[in-house]
Amino acid sequence: MGFIIDSRDMHFKFLSILNQVYNYELEDKIVRKKLFADKSNIINDFNELINKDNEKNVCITKPRRFGKTSIGAMLVTYYSKGIDSKEIFDQLKVSQGKSSNEELNKLERKQYVEFQNKYHTIYFDFSKDVDGHYTLDEYLASINQDLKNDIKKLYPNSEILKNYNDKIFKNLQSLSSELIEQFVLIIDEWDYIITNKKFSYDERNRYISFLKDLIKDKSYNAFTYMTGITPIAKELSQSSINCFNEYSMLNDDMYYQYFGFTEQEVRDFCKDNKSITYEKLEDWYNGYKGPNGEKIFNTWSVCQALSKNKICNYWNNSGRFDELINIINFNINGIKDEILELIRDKKLSQKVHIYGAEDQQKESERNEKKSEDKMKKELYSKMVTFGYLSYYNGKISIPNKELLEKLKYF
Repeated sequence: MGFIIDSRDMHFKFLSILNQVYNYELEDKIVRKKLFADKSNIINDFNELINKDNEKNVCITKPRRFGKTSIGAMLVTYYSKGIDSKEIFDQLKVSQGKSSNEELNKLERKQYVEFQNKYHTIYFDFSKDVDGHYTLDEYLASINQDLKNDIKKLYPNSEILKNYNDKIFKNLQSLSSELIEQFVLIIDEWDYIITNKKFSYDERNRYISFLKDLIKDKSYNAFTYMTGITPIAKELSQSSINCFNEYSMLNDDMYYQYFGFTEQEVRDFCKDNKSITYEKLEDWYNGYKGPNGEKIFNTWSVCQALSKNKICNYWNNSGRFDELINIINFNINGIKDEILELIRDKKLSQKVHIYGAEDQQKESERNEKKSEDKMKKELYSKMVTFGYLSYYNGKISIPNKELLEKLKYF
């Protein structure tokens, strides 16, 4: 295991998720209960996509703390050649297949064995250690050095080390050719550099080009799982990475149940717990919905409430929240009045769109003059993207008491 190749950190993260427990009192006894929801069936879904040209690159964009990195840690543990994970996953749902159809289930169980520990995984977290570098080039060079260190550790006699390239994708191409193997790419926080004002407009465009070179049409890539908050910039000139199937808060009828806790998962956590009941958790942390109306809970907040045995606000503010509040306070086209209506538990009909990195870049490039209606639509689209509002059946609303308290305060 290394830092980037078959990431040790991600493997240990998944082990800690597996072993997470919380305590509660039942009939004068302290009960220890696992705080783990088995989301491993997503592996069955992803195994279906391995090496399928138009399907093998998946991008999941959800608000913070919805379990995106946890799924990434599970994928690293399952796919990595350098990690023996059979004993772990044989105890999870993925090993049994998910389909009720006998033939499909047989195929899923076959693929489960076939793909387990078959690939070196290549893990990048593009939010990590960013502030330690002045420029994008310096940052990417440091990642390339980490990759070199991993290759040196795993393959000390590799020919690649003699002529190491300054481009990451070229080194991955060379390693793939030398080993005659493909990789599974796991990319976390893909949009952090796009939304970070530390980097210039040109640097952010070059970063999109870097991602395109890393992923698009690469023979070394068997499958890519990429996460972030902001959806991809599909139409950016010169640098489109339109090779992904994207699943966001506004467009996910495939994987929504794997991100956030479902109602049944939360009910299972609360069974026999008289102190933290399902109803209390529902009031505070529910409010997001799948395409069929299924309830989705904020993963982080539910875990914090149960492990600390305390219902309160666990949502962490970010610079994005401050930015949204500033826009609301200008009260353009009655936005502030509408937010007050939402605080009173109203649902408002409102058109929204998928707010993506392309929108972010346009905002950085020029001060585009927008109509008030367009500004309102964009604000609400941002709030849905970042998780401050939920959107279902054409209406926006404040998801739960946790977010209500935040908006009330400001």
